[in-house]
Amino acid sequence: MRLPVINRSLALLLLAGIAGLVAAWAAKQHIDGRVQQLEAQARTPMVERIVAAYDLPAGTRLAAEHLALRHFPAAVVSSDSLAPSRFTELTGTVLRAPLRGGDAVLQVHTAAQEHAAFSSHLSAGRRAISMPVDAINSVSGLLQPGDLIDLYVSFEYQRRHITAPLLQGVLVLATDANTQFVQGVDTAPRGSYATVTLDASPEDAVKLVAARQGGTITAVLRPPQDTASSQKAVRGDLASLLGVNRNPPLPSRKAQVIYGNQSVRSVSRLKPASPSGPSQASGLFNLPGSPELVSAWMHAAIRHQLNQVASPENLLPDAPGTDVAVQ
Repeated sequence: MRLPVINRSLALLLLAGIAGLVAAWAAKQHIDGRVQQLEAQARTPMVERIVAAYDLPAGTRLAAEHLALRHFPAAVVSSDSLAPSRFTELTGTVLRAPLRGGDAVLQVHTAAQEHAAFSSHLSAGRRAISMPVDAINSVSGLLQPGDLIDLYVSFEYQRRHITAPLLQGVLVLATDANTQFVQGVDTAPRGSYATVTLDASPEDAVKLVAARQGGTITAVLRPPQDTASSQKAVRGDLASLLGVNRNPPLPSRKAQVIYGNQSVRSVSRLKPASPSGPSQASGLFNLPGSPELVSAWMHAAIRHQLNQVASPENLLPDAPGTDVAVQ
């Protein structure tokens, strides 16, 4: 008896089916293993720490672009590593030793510049201008480095006294030699300083010089969280400000008008133009435009630094496994 001949196409199809089943089984095994690995990593507590964004040589002055965030297993993370909330402790410091990208930045790696020039602390495009306290009311000596103040200028224009905001949200950099960066132990006590150094743009510095020569400058302390600006100014003397110099009303008689041979008509009495509002009666008025705070650049820089550190692109990929976090 002759055995039937197996169709070659059928045999190839059978082999392909077997190969597909083997590939599916292998893929399932790989996926199951990867899921188990991820579950094991998820069960390991992880913490974020500040690391070097890339290779940094010794002497680098750290800024936001030099730092990044990386996840470490909580059980093996260094006790002196820094959490993201301590980011400001590193900015402005100088590296003592080189770091590789991904290495945790520790406080022992950095040092503060003790004798750095004061100008090195100024941001690009900013200026420091010092003014004597006899030319600026220093809020009874309560100003300290880091405070924000509004500066008002009083001057005479066309025989009228005007007081208007000059600069708003100005950062106080120093009082005498006492600054935000150096707190001298032998400096003069609080309230006895003779000069105030302010942060300003070149245009604002020119305004300050001109206002000092042509008017009287008064400083008003403002809270650091207040980012609103004011457009209110006042013109006139104190009587105008208090609203006690209003003109008396005109007589309420009617005026008669004769037109040729026509009969006499009566028209409504002439009334003085009423002020548009109480602001004009009191001498208050709004300045044109909406001025920006002088320290607006500082708030924007702080927000940028925090967003730079917390942005997803600065989160370096975690190393595989749970026992080693930095390669």
